[in-house]
Amino acid sequence: MSELLVLAARALCGGLFVMAFALIGELVTPKQFAGIFSAAPAVALAGMTLTMTVQGDVPVAESALGMIAGSVALVAYCASAVPLVTRLGVLLGTIIALVTWGATAAVCRALIAGLA
Repeated sequence: MSELLVLAARALCGGLFVMAFALIGELVTPKQFAGIFSAAPAVALAGMTLTMTVQGDVPVAESALGMIAGSVALVAYCASAVPLVTRLGVLLGTIIALVTWGATAAVCRALIAGLA
């Protein structure tokens, strides 16, 4: 498939997924759960769908594992940022929370590499 065709398909698929997820987000109650249906999951699904079509399932599995590792690291960052900023101040608390994010991502990456 040509690069231009893949790019056009990615844009179309991404737009359709974003519209569908936005509609679901509008229908969900309570509205606190609407963020689950934001654009990021829709774009990720669109990208993974096209990658599966063009390149096969191995690159999609690697992408999915990377997304899981990133989400675990983000949860670690969010869970540590509030108490750290409260106790240590904005600058130092944020720096330590970012180090926590990086360390968690590195550990997740090592665990994923060990599984492969």
